[in-house]
Amino acid sequence: MAIVVFILIAGLWAAFLLPSFFDQRRQAPSSTTKDFARTRQLLASVSASHPDGAQYVRLHAQRRRARILAGLGITAAVTLGVATWTGAVPWLWATIFVDLVIAGYVTVLLAVKRQKFVPRAAVVPIASASSERAAAVEIPSIPETATVRVIAG
Repeated sequence: MAIVVFILIAGLWAAFLLPSFFDQRRQAPSSTTKDFARTRQLLASVSASHPDGAQYVRLHAQRRRARILAGLGITAAVTLGVATWTGAVPWLWATIFVDLVIAGYVTVLLAVKRQKFVPRAAVVPIASASSERAAAVEIPSIPETATVRVIAG
């Protein structure tokens, strides 16, 4: 009986003393900087969730692509599992088809990514090139058949 009373008294003391101990530690400088960083991160995520921003569109496009790729991967695994379990050739063909769709999807994603980073050359329309500039480029000592004119480039 004495042990039960001792445990109850210790529990009451802990119930009153531990919250004040943790409140004092919460006001420590390291925790306030962590709170500030957490708040700043929350504000950054809120500002990135603006539906008109480019970052918002890019983030949701990445998520959509990841979901599509994960769905295709799960479908490939399930069809392969069913093909192995049942031994049916049509399920094996379905697995191969899904694998080809995954390969095509990844190829399209890589082509789009590669196309983003290709530098665009400035193209000057032929109609806007003046005849004075073309006359200044001509070299009189070389016959006309041997000259090369660079129009856009």
